[in-house]
Amino acid sequence: MAKLEPGFRMRAGARSKWPRHIAPAALGALAALAQPATAAPPASDGNTVSELLVTGSKTVSELTVTAKIACLRPENGTGRANRPKVVSSFPARGDVIRPGLLVVRVTFDQPMACAGNFTAAPPLQNPCPGTPRDMLLSLDRKTIRTLCMVEADTRYGLWVTQDPTTHSFMGLAGLPSEPYRFSFATSSEAAVTSICDAMVEDAETARQLRRRNNPACPG
Repeated sequence: MAKLEPGFRMRAGARSKWPRHIAPAALGALAALAQPATAAPPASDGNTVSELLVTGSKTVSELTVTAKIACLRPENGTGRANRPKVVSSFPARGDVIRPGLLVVRVTFDQPMACAGNFTAAPPLQNPCPGTPRDMLLSLDRKTIRTLCMVEADTRYGLWVTQDPTTHSFMGLAGLPSEPYRFSFATSSEAAVTSICDAMVEDAETARQLRRRNNPACPG
């Protein structure tokens, strides 16, 4: 099962469909969306992420991120807890987006634990094949992002917690998220080729970039 580290990448494993130089750029650019490490909730145990140095590509921004952050595990579920719900995603259901690089985003209504993975939604194509994947969990622990690649004029689909017994995204209360399926299509427009452009395609991510006032990727 995938392990998510708040604000940083999880372990690699999926075969990339884009050039290798894209990987460090993606990591740096997505990590730049994280808030300062001091904003993270306190750890529930001693399982901390080792100190990590991240340097983004000059084509996106030059940045250095260092932090020690705990990866929180789900607690035992209680009858009073509610299952996490997806409140927004990019692409949204029914969207038509440009082909090329795609930063898939799913935002929940409550903090999430370090567990979960997207699954395919056949017969639609899977925009993010392979497991485990590189993912980023925001420091408020409500938003998950991953970098994918999509072709032109194609229909895609993904499941979030299709089966609550496997590959489930788990809330901190120990309950799997409610099932959420979203499908979208790609256009025949010019492909997105930079990480910054891929992030700006998502209005919510673009808003966060503008708030950070980063001239290299202003949103």
